[in-house]
Amino acid sequence: MINKKEKNEIKEGFFDEKDFISPSYINLNNPRFLEIDDYFYSGITIVNYYREYNDLILKSLIETSINMNISVFYEKKETSKVIKELTYNIGNAGVELKQSNESRQDIDIAAFTYNDAKYIRKELQINNEDMYFLYIYLTLFSTNKKELEYNLDKIEGILQSKGLQTRRTNFRQEQLFISCLPLMENKEELKIIGKRNILTSGLISTYPFISSSIVEEEGIYVGNNMYNNSLILIDRYNTNKYKNANMCIFGTSGAGKSFYTKLLILRNTLLGIEQYVIDPEREYNNIAQNLGGTIIKIGPTSENYINIFDIRKESIEENEHGYLATKIGKLIGFFNLIFGELNEEEKAILEEKLIQTYKKKNITFNDKTLYKKGKFKTTKDMPILEDLYNNFDDERTRKFKVKLIPFIKGSLKFFNNYTNIELNKKLIIADVYELGEENMKYGMYLFTELFWDKIKINRKIKKAIYLDEIWRLIGVTSNKEVAKFIYKIFKTIRKYGGSSVAITQDISDLFSLENGTYGKSILNNSSIKTFFALEEENIKILEEYTNLSEKEKVEIKSLKRGECLMFVGEDHILTKIQASEKEKEIMEIKSLRRGECLTFVGDEHVLISIEASDFERKIIERKNINGNK
Repeated sequence: MINKKEKNEIKEGFFDEKDFISPSYINLNNPRFLEIDDYFYSGITIVNYYREYNDLILKSLIETSINMNISVFYEKKETSKVIKELTYNIGNAGVELKQSNESRQDIDIAAFTYNDAKYIRKELQINNEDMYFLYIYLTLFSTNKKELEYNLDKIEGILQSKGLQTRRTNFRQEQLFISCLPLMENKEELKIIGKRNILTSGLISTYPFISSSIVEEEGIYVGNNMYNNSLILIDRYNTNKYKNANMCIFGTSGAGKSFYTKLLILRNTLLGIEQYVIDPEREYNNIAQNLGGTIIKIGPTSENYINIFDIRKESIEENEHGYLATKIGKLIGFFNLIFGELNEEEKAILEEKLIQTYKKKNITFNDKTLYKKGKFKTTKDMPILEDLYNNFDDERTRKFKVKLIPFIKGSLKFFNNYTNIELNKKLIIADVYELGEENMKYGMYLFTELFWDKIKINRKIKKAIYLDEIWRLIGVTSNKEVAKFIYKIFKTIRKYGGSSVAITQDISDLFSLENGTYGKSILNNSSIKTFFALEEENIKILEEYTNLSEKEKVEIKSLKRGECLMFVGEDHILTKIQASEKEKEIMEIKSLRRGECLTFVGDEHVLISIEASDFERKIIERKNINGNK
C-alpha cells in the first residue's frame, strides 16, 4: 500500500506541462537586461504621446524585422468621476495662475494643466469621448547583447521621431518580461511609470492589426501590401468569398488607375477571360494590339456601324417577357440622351412611334415575329434610325425629327446604318474617342448594350466589362433609364459569370444623378473597391457612401502614383501596384517588338520572347556551315 507522501514523491519524479515551457536558466542580476537561456531581454515603455494621435503607434514597429513582444493595456475610467476630478483641477490651476508671485516655470505648468484639463473636459462632455489609462510595453530580445542594444536604440529613435517619449525599464526587466507575456498581467511596478491618460480618438492609434494579407489560390497578382510588403493575389471570381466580381476604380488623373486597369486586362487575358472595354479616351489601343485583341471605332472616319434598333437573341433575360417590350425600354433610355429628359406624354408618343417602326418590319410584341424560316432575324431585318425619322410625320413629333437630323443627314449619320462588326475576339476595345465630348455617351451606350448581350451568351465562361468614365452613363448628363440599365448590369452580371468594372476620376459627377442613387448602387454592388489618390472634395463625397476611417481619408489624399487603398471584401489594404518591365512594355509600346509574341497553348497563354543561338540562326537562314547547306 502506497501512502499519500509516497505518491507525491513519485509524482515529483515525472515531467509535467511546466517542465516543457519553463526555461532552464534565468539571470536577474543585470538591471539593464534579463538573461533567459540563450536570449537577452530588455524593454521600453512609452511614457508620453499626443492625446489625439493621428498615426498608428505600432505600425512602424511591426514593419521592422526586430524581434519583440508588444503589450497594450488600457483601463476605461468612469466619465462622471473624471469630469468631477477635472473640474476640481481646473479650479486649483486657476487659483495658481492668479498668484503672480510664482516663478515663470510654475506659471507655465499651471497654465498647461489648466488648459489641458479644460480641453479634456470639453471632449468628454461635448464630443462624447471616453477617458482611458493607457500602457504600452515593448520587450526586445536577441542572442547578442550588442545587437539588443542596437535594436533598443533603433526602436527608441523610431518612436521619438514620431514625437513619442520613451523610457528604458532598467531595474524592472522581470516585471516587463511578465507583462509582455500572454498572461494579461500588468505589473504594478510598471504601471507607475507607464500610466498616461488618453481619449478614445487617441486610443485608435494603438490598433495593432494594421494590415491584411490576401493570397488566393487562383487569384492574379495585383501588387504588394505597403505595410508588410506581402503579395496580394485576388480572385474576384471567387463566389465563395465575394458576393460578386464587380470592381470600382477611382482616382485623379495621373494617379495610376488607367495603368492598373491595363494591368488587370493583361493578366486576365493570359487567363483566357473574355474582356470588353468602353474606351472614351483612347487609352487601351496599344494593349489591345499587343495582345491580339480587336479595336472597334465608331465615328466620322470609321466604317464600323452599330444599329441601335437591333434585337438580338440574347437581348432577353431571365424573368423578362417580350423581346420588343424589353427593347423599347432600352430605346427610351437612348433617346432620352438625344432628346433630353422626356415627360410621360412624350415617352408615350415616342413609344407609339417605335412600335409602328418595328411593325413596318413585321416585328410585333409576338416573339415569333422575330424568327424567319426558323432562325432568329438578322440585323438586316431590323429597322434603322432613318425608319424612325420618317415615322415622325405629325406635329407631335416635330421636335424629335429636328433633333434627329444630325443622325440622319449630318455629322452623326454613321449611327444610321446596319451593324457590321464582329465580336469574335476575347479582348475587344470600343473606341468612342472620335465622337467628341458631347456625343460620346451615345457610343458608350450602344457598345454597352452590345457587349451586355454578348456577355449573356455563355454563363460558363468568365468575362468582364470595363466602363471607363462611367459617370457619362450614370451621372447628371445621362438619365434614369440609362442609369437603371447600367445598374442592372452590375446587379445581375454575376449569374452570367461576369464582372463589371466602373472607372472614373469624376466622382462628383458619378453621384450627381438622383442624389447619388445610382452611383451609390454601383459602389455597393462592387465587392472590390480601389481608391487611388483623390482630391479633398472627392474624399468628402466618398465618405458619405463608404466606411472610410479618419486614417484612411488622410492616406487616400497623400497616396503617390501607383499606390491605392483597396477594399477587398471586408479587408482594407494599402497597396502598391506592381508590374514587370515586360508587362509595362506590352501595356505602353505601340506594338510588340520583333521576336516577341503572345502564345496560346490550349488554355495556357504565355508571353514569349523568341530566342535562338547563332548556330540556329544560320540553319534557319540556310547559310553555309562548314561548307554544307
